[in-house]
Amino acid sequence: MKLSKFCLQTCAFLIVLLIGILPVFADEHAAEETPPTTKKYVEFTLGGTYTDTKTVSTFGASSTKTLRGLFKKLDALKTDDEIVGVIFKIEGISLGWATLQEIRTKLNEFHEIGKETIGYLESGGNAEYLLAATMDRVVLMPTGSLNLTGLRAEVLFYKGLLDKLDIEADMLAMGKYKSGVEPYMRDGMSDAFRESMAALLDDLYAQLLNHIAESRDGISTETASDLINRGPFTAEEAKQEKLVDTLQYYDELVTTLKAASEDEEVQVVKPSFERPRTVPDMNSFAGLMQLFSMLNPPQRARAAGENQIALIYASGPILPDIDSPFIAMSAITPKELKKAFEKARTDESVRAVVLRIDSPGGSALASDLIWREVMLTQREKPVVVSMGNVAASGGYYIAMAAGTIVAHPSTLTGSIGVFGGKLNLKGLYNKAGLTKEIIAHGQNATLYSDYGGFTPTERERVEKMMKTVYEGFVNKAATGRNKSFDEIDEIAQGRVWTGKQAQELGLVDKLGGLDDALSIAKEQAGFAEDDKVNLIVLPKQRPLFEQLIEQMIEGTEGSIRTGWVTQSLQLTSTHPVLSMLGKHSQHIITWLSLFGFEDGTQIVTILPYDILIR
Repeated sequence: MKLSKFCLQTCAFLIVLLIGILPVFADEHAAEETPPTTKKYVEFTLGGTYTDTKTVSTFGASSTKTLRGLFKKLDALKTDDEIVGVIFKIEGISLGWATLQEIRTKLNEFHEIGKETIGYLESGGNAEYLLAATMDRVVLMPTGSLNLTGLRAEVLFYKGLLDKLDIEADMLAMGKYKSGVEPYMRDGMSDAFRESMAALLDDLYAQLLNHIAESRDGISTETASDLINRGPFTAEEAKQEKLVDTLQYYDELVTTLKAASEDEEVQVVKPSFERPRTVPDMNSFAGLMQLFSMLNPPQRARAAGENQIALIYASGPILPDIDSPFIAMSAITPKELKKAFEKARTDESVRAVVLRIDSPGGSALASDLIWREVMLTQREKPVVVSMGNVAASGGYYIAMAAGTIVAHPSTLTGSIGVFGGKLNLKGLYNKAGLTKEIIAHGQNATLYSDYGGFTPTERERVEKMMKTVYEGFVNKAATGRNKSFDEIDEIAQGRVWTGKQAQELGLVDKLGGLDDALSIAKEQAGFAEDDKVNLIVLPKQRPLFEQLIEQMIEGTEGSIRTGWVTQSLQLTSTHPVLSMLGKHSQHIITWLSLFGFEDGTQIVTILPYDILIR
């Protein structure tokens, strides 16, 4: 009995002991099996060009990268809770200064939510560095270089070429600073042109110094100016001057991130939205159909609703209504913009309009037709303008009827002035062995002839028409800006201003980007801050094939002038000589469309937009 009692007591003791120590073993085992926390970094490439709209190919939109598309991707990275940081590989940036500022503003939003940003450069110039400098950390490849060398403005002058071809540009300008005719009539800048350009560069350079100073601890604007004067820098020099934080190859950067914490697993991954696409098999019918589908992806259905804001894009030179889809660049025409504004104006679900402008101007007549549409729409509902890299001359003309104008500090704007004239090709004809005999009835019948310059009476009529256009431009600007004619005339004269200068002069209301303009439009439309708003983008971009079918249905009325221009632009836009000129070729193509045909537009509101500021 005693033995049994002892056994029972022993068993009870062992059971209690097991109950007490089992949780301890379980906790230790569980602790051993708990996976380490994961820190996920995303690798994102910032490079190339980001435009407002996609260029249209034969069957659909091209792979052009858009600014809004970039911002959607950045927003996706910001709101992804699994991501603790982003490594931005920055390379080959080709952007205007206003677009750079808009992207910098967007990148700064990562600081507000506490996500780490790392800028990685193999090498870089002004543009690449301005983006990288917004990051928490700037990493440069050990053998790379930092090419901070300041800003320069380049203007290409064509007079020497025209002289060799025996072509005379018979041009007139209205406005002291309206320098658009100078590249065709001079070998270099006039004093007024140089003064205007120097003032532009002064302001843009000051903005560059401020961006560097506000982005890098220990660097003031004075220090930044001194550094630029001593650039470019080797990688080691850039680190010594605190322009960059670390010198590493990319794989070394990744290794450093992974070794930063023993208790955490660090992953560097590609964004989820960058899924690799397989190349379709072009030897099969199914592969061809897949190719067409990739070129022209289906549009996602957009739910109709009352809360809508229309976003209308106006990108490129402003040209007359040329019914041809063959122009190898984006352009603004009254016909397309009229459709867009009529849609926005008459659709009751659209409560406000944002007009995004990136244009140096062009045809005075076309600009006025678009201005009229903006003015009519502003009478019905709020119109807010968002200016991109340039909204000058005709680009400003179509903006000034809006209720609110928003520009970046570095937007090129203003240039309220006109010029006009024609190209006298008589020397070129004679050089080629061609002559013309002209029989004219009417004192000014040869005004538009390319076989001679203006006669005194023709010149008097052109000057009169130009003065009328200029005074109309100034009057409309004065009305839109609530100023007197004299107040606008004083700051007009064809002078180009930065957005910062334009705001100080009253030509612009606020400084900011497209998001700021959309916020203002939302407020003016009466939406609450937390209201969900649908955005409809106009004009709808259609494939080239669809545009051709539409023209076949509508017919080709009055096609002598249109046909000449279509063929000229189609041939010149693809000519190898023009392709060698790069961006300058667009200026030449635009010039041909404005001046290169009988009875064409002889009075234009356009910036000498082959100015390159780097």
